[in-house]
Amino acid sequence: MKVSRTSIVYGPIISWRLGRSLGIDLILPPKTCTFDCIYCQLGRTVNKVSSPRDFKPKVHLDDLVRELKAVLEGMDIRFLDHVTFSGCGEPTLHPELGEMIEAVKDLCPSVPVAILTNSSLFWLGEVVEAVRNADVIVAKLDAALPDIFSLVNRPAEGVELDMVIDGLKEVRKTAKGRLAIQSMFLKAHGKPINTDETSLSRLVEVLRSTRPDQVQVNTPTRPPAEPYVEALSPEELKAIADYLSCQLRDIEVISWHSPRLGPVRKRAGELRKALIAILERRPCRFHELCLSTGEEPIMVRAELDRLISEGLLVVRDYKGQRFYVLKGGEAGIKCV
Repeated sequence: MKVSRTSIVYGPIISWRLGRSLGIDLILPPKTCTFDCIYCQLGRTVNKVSSPRDFKPKVHLDDLVRELKAVLEGMDIRFLDHVTFSGCGEPTLHPELGEMIEAVKDLCPSVPVAILTNSSLFWLGEVVEAVRNADVIVAKLDAALPDIFSLVNRPAEGVELDMVIDGLKEVRKTAKGRLAIQSMFLKAHGKPINTDETSLSRLVEVLRSTRPDQVQVNTPTRPPAEPYVEALSPEELKAIADYLSCQLRDIEVISWHSPRLGPVRKRAGELRKALIAILERRPCRFHELCLSTGEEPIMVRAELDRLISEGLLVVRDYKGQRFYVLKGGEAGIKCV
């Protein structure tokens, strides 16, 4: 059976950063981004671009408004923690991002609007202006040294670390909402990449100059783009969080193992469509899909089994965890 993969609105999903979050995907598959991060849960970047000039939108403001209205008709938004711009690539590539943020705020006035970004395009004034009215900006900064930045994020040609850092400072000046900077700490081929004293000291310097409201310390928890990528242990991650907390006393530092979950409620819409929309954006474990859809485990299991039998899903093993993966997103993990 053929499945259309064109949904703009997906979820809600359970996010450790943002609780129960309704996703907005302005990019749509295949993955289009300014980075090709070695740890990305979406796999390798299919279309790596340097600026919005290189991006041809598939979604327009009217499309988003029409689909979001339809989704909200059957949903009690009191049980949403955020509406989040994320999805299959870098959302700041979209030329209508600012107007879309305003449209979402009009349709969901009581729900904070968040955006997840890799920070690569904040050197452009129009991008800084586009995100200024978001309630929460979660911006990536995995490394503050150019060689580590290139190794981990594999940016598009012309995207330099100094541009990212200067752009974050501009966002800090203009953003009306909260600015969180997330750093992903990891190993490659069994060796830590960005956790040595030099790397952390430089990161602290940049964070002090950028003045975010929050720093989020993370490590890969889902199958990565490259098979040689490994997560830090909880103890290693806590040591980094403790170090940053001591150095950045005026900034809240949180780590991935202390999630904030929104209340679980059933979402409107067909279970099959909901599962595909979620798995299109991230590999998930069974319990995550149950929480995200609000459906009984027996119903979720039956629908997943049907999707597997039709050749649309595969089950993968990563670090002893079983993940459901939409066909085509199997990078870096082995079949079980």
